Amino acid sequence: MKIPRRGFLGGLASMGGAAALMRPSRVAAQPQRTRKYSKPVIDAHFHWYPPEFVDLIEKEGEANGVRDISRNENGELQATVPGYHPYAPRATFRHEMSDVESMLTRMDERGVDMCTLTQTNPHVLWAPPPFGLKLAQAINDGSSALCAKYATRFTAAITLPMQDVNASLYELERARRLPGMRAVNITENILGRNIGNKDFWPVYAACEAANLPIFLHNVDPISQRMLETDYRMINVLGNPYEATIAATSLVLSGTMDEFPNLDVYFPHAGGFFAFLTPRMDWSMGTSEYYPRGRTQSFAHLKLPRASDYRRRFHYDLIVHDPKITRMLIDLVGADRVVCGTDFPQGMGIMRPVEYVEAIPGITQKEAELILCENPARLLRL
Repeated sequence: MKIPRRGFLGGLASMGGAAALMRPSRVAAQPQRTRKYSKPVIDAHFHWYPPEFVDLIEKEGEANGVRDISRNENGELQATVPGYHPYAPRATFRHEMSDVESMLTRMDERGVDMCTLTQTNPHVLWAPPPFGLKLAQAINDGSSALCAKYATRFTAAITLPMQDVNASLYELERARRLPGMRAVNITENILGRNIGNKDFWPVYAACEAANLPIFLHNVDPISQRMLETDYRMINVLGNPYEATIAATSLVLSGTMDEFPNLDVYFPHAGGFFAFLTPRMDWSMGTSEYYPRGRTQSFAHLKLPRASDYRRRFHYDLIVHDPKITRMLIDLVGADRVVCGTDFPQGMGIMRPVEYVEAIPGITQKEAELILCENPARLLRL
């Protein structure tokens, strides 16, 4: 079900704008805004577990290597999926990520009009390919059903079983025709392999041909030195490091050159990629401070400098300091920063409107771009 951008925005305006999205059965305290927005506020990085996905793991997980399947005192499913998962070896499928009424209420409380549904741990890469495809289909069908029921509140990203490229191509072709599916959710490494690997290019080619952006997400950041219990370094450091590695892989592998019309959206503001590109320029010999000419190792890249690729990506808000977000805007442009919060994860941005309005020197136009127009454009609304 394709909702044209003009029709989508116009339809909301005819109901009195975003305020009309409040449902009478839920009375939620709206956050204090210092500005008014004529368009819907969209959170493009939002997580949920479709009940169909959770039920499938409970019913068929054990036959596919899942261990210790149980329900906790709150009735939430818990399970340990096979493989090496240092970040989250045991998954808890929290009610707040499946209960739709709760999700809608929290959106209203946060001043968010629409969210894009994406997946988080444990994802589906751990599963044998046939079961991975079955899990992905359960996620996509469940997400689409929710989008169809609440067309002005939700869009969704297609989950792919990237452990099998052919299965991913099959599911992409099937799921892209489902109502509400407006992006493709891929992890920042595929079972420990960098995503710039050419084995994955057929999927990127299909995404580009279908005009679907890729929404990346971290899973299983790797470093033995971050595996400690006191300081949560695997979360605090590992997640932005994963984004940094993924962005660098996509650039240096030539992936972004090969697919010039492919949009890629990064969690955790792309990690440190945008801030490290001057270091990459120096290494390439193309820095303005060390202009010795591009070295042969980078001769395959079409753009002169790594810094020239910063605007090939889109970046969410998760750097936890509006002043650093200002630096990101100055590096990549306000049109490349997209409201995305990782909600309801513990390190997500709880109040995105207030966060954006706290960015030093933020203009009304920049705030509208980040909160409303950029996510709508990225999602082809």
